[in-house]
Amino acid sequence: MTTLYPRLSDAEGRILLTQIRDQDVATLFRRVSLDHPKVYAPTGGLPARREHLLGLADAIRRCANEFGYPDRTIQDTRAFDRTLAATIFESTNMSPAEAAAPEVWTYMATRLVPDVVMWRWQPRYNEERWIGRGLVRHTLGRLWWQAYALGVSTENGRDYSLLDTLSEMDLNQVFERRSIGGTPVLARALVTELADARVADSGLPRRDVVGDVTKRVCRLIPFTSFLTLDEPQIRRRMRYVITESLTALQARN
Repeated sequence: MTTLYPRLSDAEGRILLTQIRDQDVATLFRRVSLDHPKVYAPTGGLPARREHLLGLADAIRRCANEFGYPDRTIQDTRAFDRTLAATIFESTNMSPAEAAAPEVWTYMATRLVPDVVMWRWQPRYNEERWIGRGLVRHTLGRLWWQAYALGVSTENGRDYSLLDTLSEMDLNQVFERRSIGGTPVLARALVTELADARVADSGLPRRDVVGDVTKRVCRLIPFTSFLTLDEPQIRRRMRYVITESLTALQARN
């Protein structure tokens, strides 16, 4: 049975943020408390025990330790995000329905590991990194969804290498369109084809290609039942869309 995680509303999260935003990483770590009143989804799993939440927080901090937490400013944010995505996915027993609840991620960012969230983004501050509403930019929520959609099950575990193929900005363009990012087989096929050498060899900015391609895919979705196709078929469709996009963008230039 899947695990249910505590939830904090947007309003509660923003109240906590007024206390968090001006504190440093060390202070936030000392003040972490799991004794906040916990609200869970009414059905669909078992509420997370305190031991599980502590273990999840410890796994996240161990991952951050590898990149300099808490003493050094993070240097390779891309590598950290990719590593943390796998850590969060593997350390939670979460269903997609539970992961789609913004309040779950608000709780994790503001109560469970606020020190890690602050460390990841300091000295910049952006409420979207803390509040779960709109999971594309949330520090933890966006990574779970990337790992869920792009991770591939193998005999030796789960392969997350697709996470390394695109930049955070490019992945955001894919996952902010929920009709794409919320359909793992489609997201995997699209990211796989976008990572193909011909996109890089085109000489076009990858960001422009990703933006144009995702718009074209969104226009196809109302007329194409991607869930009835297997992954090789979807990849062929994505390959054709990318070819159209490259041709059109090159003609404009």
